[in-house]
Amino acid sequence: MDLIAKYDKILARWLEWLLVALFVFFLVLVCLLVVLRYVFATSIYGGNEMVTIAFLFTSAIGGAVGISKHEHIAITVFIDRLPTALKMWVYVFGLALIALVNGYMIYYSLHWIQKAGSFPWQPFDLPQGLVHAAIPLGCGLAILFCAFKIALAVSGREQVDVIWLPEE
Repeated sequence: MDLIAKYDKILARWLEWLLVALFVFFLVLVCLLVVLRYVFATSIYGGNEMVTIAFLFTSAIGGAVGISKHEHIAITVFIDRLPTALKMWVYVFGLALIALVNGYMIYYSLHWIQKAGSFPWQPFDLPQGLVHAAIPLGCGLAILFCAFKIALAVSGREQVDVIWLPEE
């Protein structure tokens, strides 16, 4: 199980660095586009679309990383009062539900990509499926992190005293 915990941490760390790079990219691009538009009355061809896509992938990947870091929104007032063993099973059940919902999202998004993904994405004339791939990518990563957390919780390697990070 230490191997699963190691993979969980390594993957989350790499994805966090990817998120930082994507966030810096769209932050710099937004600032640049604003300056170009209002100071020089010009723009970058496809700049707005690139910002939207970077934000889309940041959101999709960030949701998955939130599972690994226990940073999703949760109301745990009742769960926190449960005994540790029962709390662990409620946590596992919740993660299984999250994985199930993400699995359905992958299934339906692949069908959607199959129908609409071949249309050209303007302004770059690339298939829209490249943009739409953010959904199955993020959902697939979420399922993977749910599986990691379930395996760690069932084996006793995951602390369930505080399931999700409390608000400060």
